[in-house]
Amino acid sequence: MIKLGLTSRLSILLVCIGVAASGATGYSTYRANREMLMHEAERSLLTSTQLLSQRFTAALGDVADDALVLATLPSSMVAARGDAPRPADARLKQVFVGFMRHHPEYVQIRLISRADYGLERIRVDRGAQGIAVVPDAELQEKGQFPYVFEALAAGAARVYVSPIGLKGGGAGPGADLAQGRPVVMVGTPISDADGNKVGVLVIDVDLTQVFERLERDLPADYVVYMANEWGDFLIHPDPSQTFGFERGRRVLMQKRFPATAPLFRGGPPSLTFNGYAHGNEAPAQVFAVVRSPFGLTGGKRFIALGLARPLADVLAPANALGAQIVRLVLISSTIAIVLAVLFARALARPLRTLAYAVTHIFDEGVIERLPVERSDEIGVLARCFERMRMEIRSQVDALHTRQQELTHLVGHDPLTGLPNRMRFMEQLELAIRRASLSEETLAVMFVDLNDFKQINDQLGHPAGDKTLVVVAQRLRAALRGTDVVARYGGDEFVILVGGVRSADALRVAAGRVQLAMEAPVPLDTRLMTVGVSIGISEFPADGNRAEELLAKADTAMYAAKTSPESHFVRYQDLAGAAES
Repeated sequence: MIKLGLTSRLSILLVCIGVAASGATGYSTYRANREMLMHEAERSLLTSTQLLSQRFTAALGDVADDALVLATLPSSMVAARGDAPRPADARLKQVFVGFMRHHPEYVQIRLISRADYGLERIRVDRGAQGIAVVPDAELQEKGQFPYVFEALAAGAARVYVSPIGLKGGGAGPGADLAQGRPVVMVGTPISDADGNKVGVLVIDVDLTQVFERLERDLPADYVVYMANEWGDFLIHPDPSQTFGFERGRRVLMQKRFPATAPLFRGGPPSLTFNGYAHGNEAPAQVFAVVRSPFGLTGGKRFIALGLARPLADVLAPANALGAQIVRLVLISSTIAIVLAVLFARALARPLRTLAYAVTHIFDEGVIERLPVERSDEIGVLARCFERMRMEIRSQVDALHTRQQELTHLVGHDPLTGLPNRMRFMEQLELAIRRASLSEETLAVMFVDLNDFKQINDQLGHPAGDKTLVVVAQRLRAALRGTDVVARYGGDEFVILVGGVRSADALRVAAGRVQLAMEAPVPLDTRLMTVGVSIGISEFPADGNRAEELLAKADTAMYAAKTSPESHFVRYQDLAGAAES
C-alpha cells in the first residue's frame, strides 16, 4: 500500500477543499441570485400592476367626471323635470352628441326622469350607422333598473358605477354595436335648485377599448388578468374564460389560482406568487395581483387586477449566470489541483485566504483584499471571482434602474414626459393648501387642441403623437419656470399658474400659450396648424378643491371651443354671463 506524504495529503486535502468551496460558492451564488431576481421581478410586477390599476380607476374617474358635468348643467335639470322647451332640449341633445363624438367608448348617454316610472327624456345611442338621438316615441321607462334607483339613492355629486357585464341585445341604434361587449354604466343624480333629485344622468361605457389601452403599453411577455369582487374573470388570455356568469358557468380566479383567495376574503390588498396559467401545466409564471376599489360610491365593491410574466423570462439572467458559475467552478477546481500538487506548502496560506474569500463573496471588504494583482493562477482565480461579483452587481443595478423607470412612469406621461393627471392633481392640491395658508391666488388652465382628430385621421397616430410632443415642448417654453404643465389625457393639457395678480395677467399667460401654438407644426412634408381652446378657473373665486377647479376650467374650455370671439374663457366671465 502506497503511503502518501504530507505534501500529497495536503495537496489532496487542499484540492478537496478548493473544489468544495468553489462548488458551494457557485451554488450559493446561483441560489442567491435566483432568489434576488425572483424578489425583484415580483416587486417590479407588483409596481406595474398597481400602476395599471390606477390607470383603470382613472379611466372610470374620467367617465364619472363627464357624468357630473352633464348632470350639473341647468338644462339637464329642466329636461329631467319634463318642462324643457324644444329648443333647450335640442341644445342639450347636441351637447350629448358632442360628448359621444369626443369619447368613442361611450355607447349611450341617457337623461332619465324620476317621474313617470323613470321615463327616458333624452337618449343618444352609438350604433352601426353612427351617433343618433332616439326619437321621443321610442323612449322607455327605466325606473326598475339599479342604475336608476341606486343612482337616485346616492348623495349629491356622487356617482353609481354598475358591475361590469356583457351588453345584452335589444332595440335601439346602439344595441347592435355594443351587444356582447363588456360594459359598465355610470350614473349620477340630477338635482334641482332646492336639492331635490329629479332624475338621473347615465353613461354606458364600452370597456373593450379601455381593456385594450390597459394592455397596449405592457411588455410583450406580460399577461393581464382581471376579476370582479366575486372572482369571475373579466380579462383572461383565453376569452372563453371571461364573463362565465353571463354564459351560465362560473370561472373564478380563486379557483384557478388558489393563492388569490385571501384577496376575496378581505385579506391583504396585494400579493405575489408563483404558479401556472393552466392547472399544473408549464410554463410557470410569476403573478402579482392587487385589489382595487371599483366605483366611486364608497361601497365594498372591488376588482382584482393581476399581471403575470413567464418564470423562464425572469430567471433567464440567473440561468446565464449559472452557466458562468459552472465554468468558473471548473476553472477554479483545475487551478486548485495544479497549485495543490506543485505548490502545496507554498500556496497553503494564500489558498486558505482565497477559500475564505469565496465563502464570503458578498463581503465588500473581503473582496477588496483578494490578490487580483498577482500574475499566477491565484490571481486568475481572484479575477474570475471579481468578474462574477461585478456581473451580479450589474444585474442588480439593471433591476434597480428598471424599478426607477417604472416609478417615474407612475407620475409622468410616457409620450411627452410631462406630469400625468395623477401627479398634476397632487401638485394642484399642494398648491391649494399653500395658497390657502398664504392667502394667495392661483389659476388652472384647461387646454384642448383644436382639429387634433384631423391630424390623426389624415396623417396617422404617429403624426398625432409627434404633434403632442411638440405641443408639450411649446407649452413648457411659453410658461414661467414656476408654472406646472401636465398632460391631462388625449389632446388635453392642464396648466397650474401660481401667483395670479389680476385677470389681465391670466389673459397675458393665455395669450402666450395661444401665440406659442400659432406656429405650424412640421409633420413630414406638411405643416399643420394646431389651435387651442383654453378654459380658466381661479382659486379661491371658483372653488377651493382641485376637482372643482378642474371641472370649472373644463366647462370654460368647452365654452371657449364654441365661442367665435375668443379661444380662452374665464369661468368667472362665463358664470357672470349666465347670471346676466
